Amino acid sequence: MRAPALALSLLPLVAAALGCAGTVSSSSGSDAVDAEVSATTSALVSIERTSDPAGGSRAETSARFLRVLGPSSSLVALRAIGAALDLPANGTCGALSPHASQQSGALPLVELVDVGGVTIEAAGAETRMSPRQLPDVTDVVSGVLYSRATDPSLLPDSTRYVLRVTGSSGFEPFTVSALSAGDPYAVRVEGEEPVGTLAASGLDLAIAWPTTGLGSDDLVYLDVRPAGVRCALGDQGHASVSTLLLDDAGTLVLHRLRREALLARGVDSGEVRFDFARTIAYVRR
Repeated sequence: MRAPALALSLLPLVAAALGCAGTVSSSSGSDAVDAEVSATTSALVSIERTSDPAGGSRAETSARFLRVLGPSSSLVALRAIGAALDLPANGTCGALSPHASQQSGALPLVELVDVGGVTIEAAGAETRMSPRQLPDVTDVVSGVLYSRATDPSLLPDSTRYVLRVTGSSGFEPFTVSALSAGDPYAVRVEGEEPVGTLAASGLDLAIAWPTTGLGSDDLVYLDVRPAGVRCALGDQGHASVSTLLLDDAGTLVLHRLRREALLARGVDSGEVRFDFARTIAYVRR
């Protein structure tokens, strides 16, 4: 049975909750933190890969270790630095604002912690992230961001990854592992061809993906460009999206998303986020 077409939601996008690790007491000996102000440490490690027949494939890894002062949550802190992933409610679509990462109210004070060296290894290949010092030009964020653009073949799908952090003064080393998302080419749009442009006709686009095997619990979502629409396709292995959400011509970006909690000493909450995507050019008829 075909799922009902996802309608464009007029409500604001609902931010997906950050995967939460077990609570570990944060260090109380930091010279930068007043004894009366609480501080928590969160981690976001992101592995992203996109296959685009027109623009070429690209891949990037990044890691952020955030020390947040005060009562702000890790999600609020991620939104403050533009690293949160906004998804509409499951089974709905929402308009993506170019300022979706902005938030009202006072911004939390965020420090990106220097944790030493950061590497990930998958299928025997290692990627070492480069540290980059961020100037505190906004009085909101300062510290070290880790990132590396790399060959997409070094970031395989459905594979166990090992993350290693060497540690620094005030931050203990750790090693954790996480299973990556599945192959985005397993998510198929009805009527698409191996090459060429999809002719989107009729009332809706039918989309299907496997619900068994590795990656069967991945989240699947779709971005419609240039319309600026994002749809969370649910977890039933099939969905349909109204063609009214499409422009006359554009690009569909199909994502397979997997989130695993990062459990490590010295990290109060953390996430390893895999986001593997592919693009399909379309015209609406």
